Amino acid sequence: MNTTLLMVGQALSLSAKFAVSAVLLMVYIQSRRKSAFIWAIAWLVAAMSIVADALGILQFAALTEAAFSSLMFLGSLVFLSEELGKNVRYSSLWAAPPLVAATYGIFLGNDWNSVVGIPYGVSAFFIVLSGVLIVTSIDLKFKSAKRAAFALGILGAHKMDYPFLRTVEWFAPMGFAIGAALTVVAAYFMARMVMSREFIKLAGTIRFEIDPGIELVSSSEYRRVKEDLKGYPVLAFIRELTPPDEWKAYFLTSLPGRNTITPTNLPRILELSGRYLREAEMRGITGVVVIDGIEYLVIHNGITAVTKFLGTLRDLVILRDGRLVVVVDETALEKKDYLTIKRVLIGG
Repeated sequence: MNTTLLMVGQALSLSAKFAVSAVLLMVYIQSRRKSAFIWAIAWLVAAMSIVADALGILQFAALTEAAFSSLMFLGSLVFLSEELGKNVRYSSLWAAPPLVAATYGIFLGNDWNSVVGIPYGVSAFFIVLSGVLIVTSIDLKFKSAKRAAFALGILGAHKMDYPFLRTVEWFAPMGFAIGAALTVVAAYFMARMVMSREFIKLAGTIRFEIDPGIELVSSSEYRRVKEDLKGYPVLAFIRELTPPDEWKAYFLTSLPGRNTITPTNLPRILELSGRYLREAEMRGITGVVVIDGIEYLVIHNGITAVTKFLGTLRDLVILRDGRLVVVVDETALEKKDYLTIKRVLIGG
């Protein structure tokens, strides 16, 4: 066996995994995107798998490889949730099979295939599946995500040959070198993805400054707001389907679809708004959040829940020196409900 080639491949793979993990952690600190944190831990665990394999501790290598796969898949689900505005229910359970297979093989297996082969195969399949999910679900404009997912899928496909070719002495060093090269490529494209404008920054061309504050406007005034904020990277939660192109808009509806949020998922709106406002502050601009459809939210949640939600959102906006625009017609709500909302948002 060419041990030199094997050692070079291990060193290269280990360096790439540590490097991309560091980048992901840095991005997480800046953006607080959960997917970046999960992926960072995944790559750290993958580095441990290299060490375990080099030391010949196959059970631990299989377990860490499975943990890498599960975390990578979980991170992909969270990433898609962040991008598409929809939570994936029981995401941790969907990501569990690699770890379950590895645990079962380690404690109940009695040969190499059950202890190492099957867990590696399942783990590799979920790495491929992580790439496929992102490639097929993410917007075409997010090109760096497509490239990272494609590279990840190829890496997973290569890992699937491990149970069959690991014991072939002439192929083992070559196979590990190929795997190391694919790891470097996948790590590189993932780093490019999380450092891209689409992942960590706000879209839109800044042509003017926006003053921070809270604004309660009617439907007719909202038309003026849309015109004034054309070209600005606004985050909007709306009931109408014609927002300006530069806005990141989520449609409030009970029906499933791309960039939709159910009206009862108020915590999701707060989560997206908080992350957006942090990113705007980092960029040195005023984050603008637009809420259109208060009447619709009241129907599904009740006035008490909506009032509490608006109060929390108001505090988020004020703490980040942002601007909040809430669209509501006085005649669409009971007078006392309208006055309560007005008092919570702007006083008086």
